[in-house]
This record gives sequence, structure tokens and C-alpha cells, in this order.
Amino acid sequence: MHLLPSLLLLQALLLALMPGTGYAAEDAAKQAGQVLFRNVCASCHGPEAQGAEPLKVPSIAGAPSWYVLRQLDNFREGRRGTNAAEPQAMIMAAMVKALSPGQLQSVANYLQSLPLVVPTAPKNANLAMGKTLFEERCMECHRYNGSGEMTFGSPPLVGLPDWYLIAQLRKFKTGERGATPADPYGAKMVFSSQFIESEEALCSVVSYIVTLNAPSKPPLLDDLFQAPQSKSAVASPKPGR
Repeated sequence: MHLLPSLLLLQALLLALMPGTGYAAEDAAKQAGQVLFRNVCASCHGPEAQGAEPLKVPSIAGAPSWYVLRQLDNFREGRRGTNAAEPQAMIMAAMVKALSPGQLQSVANYLQSLPLVVPTAPKNANLAMGKTLFEERCMECHRYNGSGEMTFGSPPLVGLPDWYLIAQLRKFKTGERGATPADPYGAKMVFSSQFIESEEALCSVVSYIVTLNAPSKPPLLDDLFQAPQSKSAVASPKPGR
């Protein structure tokens, strides 16, 4: 009586483990993306895709696959990576053209699976000004928490370091990025970046964006118990009172 359900369950498990099906296919695709990333991308973007300021390459860990693929397509189609003054971008364009669409998809999926790298917040910034500028000019597309919105084609801003955000906003403002044909999202950023009227405004809005990142690690359980003790120790009355 119970043999048929057991056989059906066993068949389902075997199918899931077969190459090209179920979890096995997902694992194989992730492993392929990881291998491609390590062999092609990690030398610049770092083993954890954390980026490197000296090389002027951003963190791409945790970036949504749809956005990664769009930028890779921009490099492939010449909308990015054609400026001789930006050797890193030209290297990106050459690498992308050497990979197949399937390989690019694998890398994009792998990057999306990585944990976000939380950047360090800048100091001595006018966060009040930055908050106002962000809410007036950026929040509608990039959302209140900088998490981005696929419907608008707006990528997450969290996870990106301040130096990279500053550099990209400058490029949009001058038309070095986003002004090529067939790049409607870039054109929108070229228009939006014109609100940055000073270096102070630029640094302020970027500094505020960086503060939207969640802490990289939750507080340890021991710390949660120690914090009240340290407070009470400071506030405790002196002996004899």
C-alpha cells in the first residue's frame, strides 16, 4: 500500500540529483560562475569581489544579476570602455567580448549570491545636506534605503564605496559616462547628476548614501549583555552615598 508513494519520492530525489536538473543544475551553474570569476575577474575585483581602490575597481559582491548583465552588455556594445584614459574600463570591455552570453550569466548569478561588502563611511561630511539631496534627487529611483529598483533600472547604491560613487557621479555630470546612444539609463543619470552644484554637495550626498549600509556584522551576544553592565558601571553612585 505504501510502496508507490515511496517509489515516487525516490524518483523525485533522483531526478533532482541528476546533472542538468533541480539543485544539481543550480549548483553546477554556480560553480561555473565561481570558476569564471576566479579566473577572469578576481585579479582586479578581489577574491570576494570586494573591489580595490588602487585599481579603481568597485566592489561587485551582491550586485543584482540584471544590473551586472546590463553593464557587461554596455562594455560589449561600446557604451562603456572606449575611453583610453580609463584603462580599467578598456580591460573590462576586452574581457567581456571574450566570454559567451551563458558565461556572463553564470558570473552575474555568482556575484549576486555573494554577501554585500559594507564600505567605510567617510568622516567630516555634511550628512544633513546629503540627506536632503538624496531625498530630493535620488530616492525616487534608488529607493529610500539605496537598495535600487529593477523596474526603474536603478541599481543598489549600498555596497559601493564613496570613492567609486564620487567618480561615477563626476563622469555622469561631465558626460564621460551615460552620454552614448542606446543608453537610456545612463542618460537619466547624466540629467540627474546636474543637481550636484559643488564639491561639497557631491561629497555630502555620497557620504549619506554610504551611511545607508547596514552594519557588516550584528553585535555579538556577549556584547549585548556587556553593554548595559558598562552603562550601569559608569552611572553607579560612588561608595558612601
